[in-house]
Amino acid sequence: MRIAWASSIVAAAVLAAGCSPGPMSKPGRAAAPMNKPVSLGADPSSGAVEAERQRFFGTWDLVALESVPPQGGARVPVSAAGTLIYDEFGNLNIVARTTDSNAPVAAREVRNVTFEGRAVIDVPRSELKLMAVTGNVNPDEVLSPDRRRRYEFDADVMKLSSFDAQGNVTAVATWRRRK
Repeated sequence: MRIAWASSIVAAAVLAAGCSPGPMSKPGRAAAPMNKPVSLGADPSSGAVEAERQRFFGTWDLVALESVPPQGGARVPVSAAGTLIYDEFGNLNIVARTTDSNAPVAAREVRNVTFEGRAVIDVPRSELKLMAVTGNVNPDEVLSPDRRRRYEFDADVMKLSSFDAQGNVTAVATWRRRK
């Protein structure tokens, strides 16, 4: 009985060894590509999003703000101060303050306007979308974190333009990278 059992184990081991995987190609030759990768975005470089994230990375100071006044019309300068921090994990934190009468109502209702959340970068559109946002701004207001924001860089200056549902620019914040 023991001999039959032992020979069964040896036979199973021999069969298992015969089914073990071998190299995909013959030794000394490289294997052919298994698929044809296709770029998912309009920008063919795989590092485009990471490169753009590096441009955002750091602490920025608010140097100018323009906004459509509460009564409507063309954008006007607003006296304001603020800080924007973008970290290596894509988290965005904005704290701004103003008492300017031309500022949006949402900015005048609180001591500091705050946004905290994840910033998702759309490189082909040069847009920034805030996700999982916490803060103290009413989503129905002009400064809503739900609004689309287009970005542009010029050296150490970044402009974030907010759009309403019709595509009209409602505010432009200009930020300078802190040294």
